[in-house]
Amino acid sequence: MMQTHPETAVLGRVAFFGHDRIEPTIRKRVGAIRESGWSVVEYMFVRARTGLADPARTSDTVSLGQTVDRHYGRRLPVLALGIVRALTRWRDLRAADVVYVRNLDMALVAWASARLAGSRAPLVYEVLDIQRLMVRRDRVGRIARAVERWILRRSALLVVSAPDFVTRYFEPVQGFSGPWHLLENKVMAHRLAEVAHRLDRGRVAGPPWVIGWFGTLRCRRSLTMLAAIARALDNSVRIVIAGRLSEEDIDPEVFAATLSRHPNMTFRGPYANPGELPDIYGGVHFSWAVDYLDDGLNSDWLLPNRLYEGGLCGALTLARAETATGRYAEAEGVGWAFPEPLEDSVIAFLRTLDGATYAQRQNGLLACETSKFVDDHGMRDLLARIA
Repeated sequence: MMQTHPETAVLGRVAFFGHDRIEPTIRKRVGAIRESGWSVVEYMFVRARTGLADPARTSDTVSLGQTVDRHYGRRLPVLALGIVRALTRWRDLRAADVVYVRNLDMALVAWASARLAGSRAPLVYEVLDIQRLMVRRDRVGRIARAVERWILRRSALLVVSAPDFVTRYFEPVQGFSGPWHLLENKVMAHRLAEVAHRLDRGRVAGPPWVIGWFGTLRCRRSLTMLAAIARALDNSVRIVIAGRLSEEDIDPEVFAATLSRHPNMTFRGPYANPGELPDIYGGVHFSWAVDYLDDGLNSDWLLPNRLYEGGLCGALTLARAETATGRYAEAEGVGWAFPEPLEDSVIAFLRTLDGATYAQRQNGLLACETSKFVDDHGMRDLLARIA
């Protein structure tokens, strides 16, 4: 059970249900809640990952089992078993002041577990991506949307990482008109001390131009485009890739073969976030924030982590025009957005880019307040709103 001692009195108690306890954004959220003065009991599934450190389990960690990416049918029995496992800590569930969930399947597990435990704590439903399942036009998609509408009616607050998720999906598609809260994918302030002393945001403005593609690597089209850019510009450009390769989306053999054909493309492998952000971003001029995984849908609506991480570390964003990321980069002066055909536009841009033009835009980035990229109190405001 959650223990509260006088010397460590907390503002409230959160039961956090997550799909993958070692996934970086899950760790970021849990850390932000604790930093805001609330205690957390983590009800967590886990997924098989390579290159990600498994944080130490504590007495406030409840293991719900192992699930898999995207294979929704295979998840159902595991999710049902997760409810049973969550109820082994039913007293903590009943004592929680807020039930915080990531994603629809976790919302179902959390709602059922909390109600069976006798909890009446408000449910906070966080969505960081509109999964392709939710926009399918077939019977499966209609069922998924109906389930989500059911959850939305039982949620005290919807949390999103980009406004377009509400204006392009939740309002027009789901008919949602309830309260929502914007919690952008910024670098969390409580982790910034780990890297602040190593941030060197200045850049030598000149070729070879270095493009960094970092994070979870899912977009096959980005890999193809970056290879075309590397081939066309040869020694005047370098492509640095780092993070976790999503093997469901990009065949590892195709990835390796692409790198082997282009000596100016390198893969650094997984990295610690935020500990290694200065290392990976510090060596690049540009952060590649292009995504086609769900073209016309989620890819057009999201504001990704790399937009804020790159800005904090001094790397300018390369994005697609007519997307939320592209509009943000141009409006805030933190990068460039390019029209289709994208690879032709980027190649032409880099061929004619001079140091003065780059330095001018980079100076604008350096003039931005760090609050544009760092979240000082977003979670605190969110929990205060619920409390």
